[in-house]
Amino acid sequence: MLRLANLFRPKLQDEAMDAYFHRLPNGIQVEWFRDGNFIIGNIFAEGNKYMTQAVSANEFIEMVNDTLLAVYDIPKNYQNELLKYKKFKPSIQEFNDLNNAAIKKSSLKFEKQLA
Repeated sequence: MLRLANLFRPKLQDEAMDAYFHRLPNGIQVEWFRDGNFIIGNIFAEGNKYMTQAVSANEFIEMVNDTLLAVYDIPKNYQNELLKYKKFKPSIQEFNDLNNAAIKKSSLKFEKQLA
C-alpha cells in the first residue's frame, strides 16, 4: 500500500543525482582535534574552509558529508539518497585514528567514492 506522502514526493532523476555528485569536490582535506568530548574539524575543499564538530568518529564523518552537501547546494530531496550510495570516507587507518581517544589531533584525506 502506498503512503499518501509517497504520491506527492517528486521522483529523483538519475541524471540529476549524477550531476549533484559531480558538483562535489573530488577530494578534501580535514584537520581535526579533540576538545573535551568533541571532535572539531576544519574542512578544506577547493580553496575554501568550513568547520564542523561531532562527538563520535561516525558522527564526525556524517557531519563532514552533511556540511559539504549544504555548502555545495545539494537539494534536500537528493541529500539522503546521495549519502546512501556516494559519500566522502576516510581510509580505515584514518578512521581508526579518529576513533582513538588517545590521538588528540590529526588530518584526514577524504576521497569522493561510491559508498
